[in-house]
Amino acid sequence: MYNIFYLAADIPLKWVNCTTWTDQLSIEKVEANIWPPKRNELLTVSVSGVAKETFIRGNYNKTIVYRKYSLPSILGPLSDLGIDLPTSPGPLRIIIFNATIPEVAPAGRYDIYVKANEQDYAEILCVAISWEF
Repeated sequence: MYNIFYLAADIPLKWVNCTTWTDQLSIEKVEANIWPPKRNELLTVSVSGVAKETFIRGNYNKTIVYRKYSLPSILGPLSDLGIDLPTSPGPLRIIIFNATIPEVAPAGRYDIYVKANEQDYAEILCVAISWEF
């Protein structure tokens, strides 16, 4: 009998790049520390890519949709996503989700949409991920 162990990187994280043509970050990968998410465990999802320009400031909008019902959006400055501002063109890693999934999270489908804009309101990224409990 064999035991099979999977690392987070071995289980595909399905994501969609929903950025427009004005995106300021060429997304190379989206990774999670655990996948699929589990109740009572910290879930950290990061986006890595190459920034096309310097970001001095900006904002993000994170929306969680459960069974087609949107929870209140979370808004904040780019610095909340683990970005040291100002940035420089080149490699960049952004933490788009970092929270413990509550034990009481109901079963069903969850969709998370994260959009970020820079100081000139150009879109840096738009990423959508989904999972089910």
